[in-house]
Amino acid sequence: MALATSLEEYVGAHGGRRVLRRILIANNGMAATKAILSMRQWAFNELGSSGELEFIAMASKDDLEANAEFIRLADSYVEVPPGKNVNNYANVPLIVEIAKQKAVDCVWPGWGHASEKPELPKACAEAGIVFLGPTAPVMHALGDKIASTILAQSSKVPCIPWNGEGITAEIQSDGSIPEEPFKRACLQSYEEAKACAKRIGYPVVLKASEGGGGKGIRKCANDEELKVGWEQVTAEVVGSPIFMMQLCTGARHLEVQLVGDEYGNCVALIGRDCSTQRRFQKIFEEGPPTIADKDDFREAEKAAQRLAMSVGYRGAGTVEYLYKPETKGFYFLELNPRLQVEHPVTEGITGVNVPALQLQIGMGVPLERVPDIRRFYGLDPAEATKINFLDDKYLYPTTHVIAARVTAENPDDAFRPTSGKIERVRFQSSPSAWGYFSIGANGGIHEFADSQFGHIFASGPTREHARKALQLALKNISIVGEIRNPTEYLVELADTEEFRNNTIDTAWLDRLIAEKSVKMKFHAQDMIFYAACLRAHLTVKAQTAKILDGIKRGHLPLQSDLRLLQAVQVDLAHDSIKYNWQVSRTGHDSFALTIGQTTLEARIREQPDGSLYVKCGESVAQVSGREEPLGLRVRVDGQATITFPTIRDPSELRSDFNGKLVRYLHPDGADIAAGEAFVELEAMKMIMSLRSANAGKVRHTLGAGAIVAAGDLLATLDLSDPSKVQMIKPFSGTYQLSKAEAPADEAVSKRFTELVRDNSIGEMIASCLCGFRPSPVLGDSGVGGVVQKLFHAPGVGGAAEDFGQSLQTTGKLLTTFLDNERFFAGLIGGDETQIIQRFPGGPDELLSLLMAHNSLSTSVDIIATLLRSMNSSWTFVQGSAAELPADLLKALEELNQFPDRGGYGPVKLLAHQLLLQLNKPLNKGKDEVRALLADTPRKSLPSLANSLDPERRMYFGLDLISTFLADKDTSILTKAAEVFILRTYRGYTIHDIDTIDTKDVVDKAPAGSLHLAWTFSPPGVTGRTMKGYAIVLPDLGALESLKKSWTLPAAPEIANIHILVAQVPSAEGQHEQALLTSASALVAGLVPTLDAKKSAAVYITLGHVGRVPSSLHFEKASGWKEIPEYRTMRATLPFLIELPQIQKEFTMTPLQHGRIFALDLGTSKDQKTEVVFARGVSHVPMGLDTLQSTVLDDLLNSFDIIERFLVSPVLDKKHPAGQIFMHTLPPIPQTTDRDMKYLQVLFASAVQQCVAKYGPRVLKLRISKIELKVWIGTSPPTPLRLVASSAMGWEAMAFQEELDPASGCTVSWKNVETQETHNSVQMLRPTVETERSSKRGIARNAGSTYIYDFPALFRISLMKLWLKTCKADQIPQNFFTAKELALEGDELVEKELFGKNTVGMVVWLITMRTPDYPDGRDIVLIGNDLTIKTGTFGTFEDETFQKASALARSKGIPRIYIACNSGARMGAVEE
Repeated sequence: MALATSLEEYVGAHGGRRVLRRILIANNGMAATKAILSMRQWAFNELGSSGELEFIAMASKDDLEANAEFIRLADSYVEVPPGKNVNNYANVPLIVEIAKQKAVDCVWPGWGHASEKPELPKACAEAGIVFLGPTAPVMHALGDKIASTILAQSSKVPCIPWNGEGITAEIQSDGSIPEEPFKRACLQSYEEAKACAKRIGYPVVLKASEGGGGKGIRKCANDEELKVGWEQVTAEVVGSPIFMMQLCTGARHLEVQLVGDEYGNCVALIGRDCSTQRRFQKIFEEGPPTIADKDDFREAEKAAQRLAMSVGYRGAGTVEYLYKPETKGFYFLELNPRLQVEHPVTEGITGVNVPALQLQIGMGVPLERVPDIRRFYGLDPAEATKINFLDDKYLYPTTHVIAARVTAENPDDAFRPTSGKIERVRFQSSPSAWGYFSIGANGGIHEFADSQFGHIFASGPTREHARKALQLALKNISIVGEIRNPTEYLVELADTEEFRNNTIDTAWLDRLIAEKSVKMKFHAQDMIFYAACLRAHLTVKAQTAKILDGIKRGHLPLQSDLRLLQAVQVDLAHDSIKYNWQVSRTGHDSFALTIGQTTLEARIREQPDGSLYVKCGESVAQVSGREEPLGLRVRVDGQATITFPTIRDPSELRSDFNGKLVRYLHPDGADIAAGEAFVELEAMKMIMSLRSANAGKVRHTLGAGAIVAAGDLLATLDLSDPSKVQMIKPFSGTYQLSKAEAPADEAVSKRFTELVRDNSIGEMIASCLCGFRPSPVLGDSGVGGVVQKLFHAPGVGGAAEDFGQSLQTTGKLLTTFLDNERFFAGLIGGDETQIIQRFPGGPDELLSLLMAHNSLSTSVDIIATLLRSMNSSWTFVQGSAAELPADLLKALEELNQFPDRGGYGPVKLLAHQLLLQLNKPLNKGKDEVRALLADTPRKSLPSLANSLDPERRMYFGLDLISTFLADKDTSILTKAAEVFILRTYRGYTIHDIDTIDTKDVVDKAPAGSLHLAWTFSPPGVTGRTMKGYAIVLPDLGALESLKKSWTLPAAPEIANIHILVAQVPSAEGQHEQALLTSASALVAGLVPTLDAKKSAAVYITLGHVGRVPSSLHFEKASGWKEIPEYRTMRATLPFLIELPQIQKEFTMTPLQHGRIFALDLGTSKDQKTEVVFARGVSHVPMGLDTLQSTVLDDLLNSFDIIERFLVSPVLDKKHPAGQIFMHTLPPIPQTTDRDMKYLQVLFASAVQQCVAKYGPRVLKLRISKIELKVWIGTSPPTPLRLVASSAMGWEAMAFQEELDPASGCTVSWKNVETQETHNSVQMLRPTVETERSSKRGIARNAGSTYIYDFPALFRISLMKLWLKTCKADQIPQNFFTAKELALEGDELVEKELFGKNTVGMVVWLITMRTPDYPDGRDIVLIGNDLTIKTGTFGTFEDETFQKASALARSKGIPRIYIACNSGARMGAVEE
């Protein structure tokens, strides 16, 4: 038959009686969507045009706002009242009125709503409108579950025991059954239901005959459940007759799809297996039903056909059976006189378009003339032969189809319905999987809608093939929005052994849900980590949007707002464990997440669809989710969807979903038990109970009928027993992702290795300059360690060729700093408040700069450390091929032009100093110095040697002067040698210096040598002089000749002898060892002569070609052996920094030695204490007005030097204390003995300001003591030692030193305040402090802080508070006092133990003067000492705690307890 060209032609050609063109879709959601799609498809396939049909939709305000798909598909729509379906889609008068107004030809009812109301077909018939379904009388008789069961048992169809057993009736002429038997088969009250349940036996199913789709049906196992079920069923389907049947256990739910025409024919389109049900709501549907034999199922089909034909059934309907596989018995359940949701399964196995078949039946086309039906029977669709639908065999399908419903339900909460917006649905169909959805992009599910919004179908040649195709299709669905959906759960459900083996029954899924035996497979700690990443990203994103909005409105963000872009805290709860993540933002899209001792680094990039790609190590995951009232919902593709609940007050009872409050189940103030239902809510047309997790008195907060959202407060609870509330415990232990990371103790070195390998040190530092945080993975070294690594990491810096690369990186970093600060620096001078008004760019650009500027102090520290490291490293590559990059020079010049104010002063000064040095390359400087030496008369050489003019300072350094010791011009050579000696002995008094030309000395010396002699006195020594002698040799050959022939000057005593060797080739390896052997042999041969001359030391200076000179020290005190610890030091440096005195108590291991400083690791002779000594000397004059700034600069330089070596192998796994000693040699001008206490105050203020500002750094470097040695400007100068230590809370003490008049060594120290005298043992061996350092190491190894450090921390914090309100010199002197209290007998008495305590509970009475309370306020501070008996506590600790607490109560002051212990002491642990 040729394709019909019009609807009229098709109807006429197929024996139809009427044309139905305009169709009113009296439904919404899935039903409306599927009907329009199916009928349009049929029209296009059969008529060649989908425009032959016109669809008019009904659309409520709720569906319009939800962007429902069916409204878009329809040709037009009529807006109907919102709210419950009785207002719209179930409102029969409204439907008929619209049908009349729109002059439609027919009404398609779908399922649910008014589809089973006989009033609709009756009203349509009266209005002359075709109803696409059964007639009103038939619908009334068969559509009613009670009437259909009466008719079924009247027709001898087996039925399950029910309350209407034995009742029979004959169908009347109008298609109904008599009223009397119908009423007898209805339950009228709970009491009647209770009696029936006892008769037929529990468990039972209570049903509303007009219910469906899971509504109006409850399973009840006892009288209590029956009572609740009765109330819920009557509320869900108001006015519907109620009946009861016995719950048939172990049964399958099979159904037959029927379609009847107006000529008395009825076809059975095979059937479906819908046994996978939850609360009688179908989840999976499949066909054909393979559990039943084909012949047995065919008999069930025929019985269903006979029942329908006996009443003249027209349209689509379904007969449902319970099937017992073990007996092969079918039991009539009900007949649904409507199309069902799962009809596409039938379409998939029969090829029949069921909605289009409904339309054709409505047009009067006989079943046997419908092309799809004829194809189903294997007949030619163009012919018109008769079909006997009871006897003729159809073509049994060769395909199996399984369907899954996609619903807005939460599988983690017993499939409770959810509602809300849906941003998008992504589903890729395939030849074996297809589906349709009732919502489009940016749609939603409203509270009055059906929960189902999608249907997925999968097919295959066998059930197993179809099952796998369904799983794959479900895995590929992506639904983003506020609602929950069970697709991931369904994937796991379809993979269960029972479903694979097809051994399920109708109670199977409810059992699984109750047992919670189906769980998504995921790695919990992976999911928690990804959730933390998502929440951190969302927090930063929201904060960014908030700040940008403020900038657009002219408001600058607060510093606290900007800090939230740098670091946030993320709390998550899962399985009663709280995960507290500290998140540092380390870059624009990089984060470091720390929990406990574990830090994980992640790159987080947002995609256009709002999802995130999270990369951690080699793993990448796509993460999506949103913050909801109930918590954070997270979906990780390929894993699972999890909601991390908001941590709630257990006394608050809140809604888990959107809905309407139906009623409270207990009076206000009534007692309820834990787990008892307290309220009923209506959602998605279903009544659901909510239960209280705890027992108590319930207090109502709303009234019946109130609309509630998820998270809304429904009631409060006066807890009966708060101690029984389940507590959420904090996470402890090691956090491990599914892919293992490096162990914690290797993480820092591993991270550094990665930085070097990836050449990303500069990138990390640049991120910090832009306001981001350094990763905690770097450990104590922090960003400072990274900066140090830039110039000292293997492969990054250190060698000349790598140094150039480091300079390139430095140039980029300086440029980054300048780009961030240029705008703000330009505002200084009056425009500081005009940031928004003066900024030329957009809000996003300004925010980036504000974020960087908010961390200016950190950035300045980074740049300062960078420039100091660069300067230090530059010293060791002078004369090499390293060139200063143009961009670095340009950046330094711009930085040099920055204002002094605004925090830029320190880096501007460093840039200025570097420019002075770096702009004078070595060869150019050498020429200028040579000319200067030539022009300077010898009498002016002392002045020249001690010149501190910044522009000349480097020219007279020993490194450069040593290059002239082989000059061919004797005058230049002589002057250079004198300057060399004069600079070596700076700080000493040089009385005279001259050359020696006596014959006996000159003749016996190697040719070309120069001899100098001078007299000198050590610093502070008067009345005694010493003799010095130097011989300058042109090369190593002359040094070898010296062994054979050398006569010292005739002076009776020569204290110090210097051998200066020019032009020594750079020595390495064996050659270097040969040099040392040769020098040692020379000195060994001179020992008798040296002893005769009463010499103290011989210094051999080797002037290496191309690099700085080195020195070999031979001293009488060392048995004339070379002292390797001094090898790179200048001759006088060990004496000036008092290393010999330190070596009496410590064995020294050199870390780094420079021209004026030394860094050593000292190990006490008893091996119990380790200290890093940073000791240096300064020749820069210092005044009273510059003392504090000079001390601060020197301390920061010392910090840098120590920090640089924290990663040294020498310090690996060591925790030494740190001590700093600074010796300023030029006397402080205009000072006398009366200024000693004032100097003490200035020094204390400088140290305390430093500790206050850089407290974390001081703790990290474990600085325990700071000393400054200065000279009072008396005649002669008086040495004064200023000492501050953590043991004294960084208070300072001043000691006047008494010198040995012969050697200049200090022999005693007198306390300026107490006049008490101390000897060298007391001063140089800090016994208590080193003991405390050892204990401090014990505490830190245990992950804690030593208790005796806390008063200092309090003091530091208090000083920071003062510095915010006033200048340092305005802070009260006694702003912080701490008195240690110890237990003696039964009382606490004041007793300063300073770490010598034997009780593991320490107490202080502290007075703090604050800006708000300048008179001071007291507190009692109590803390555990973790170093006493491993932190356990016993009776002494308990008594100390009790006494201290009582003291605080008696004084009415706060008691602060710092807890860190190992629990009660059970044994005699002493370590």
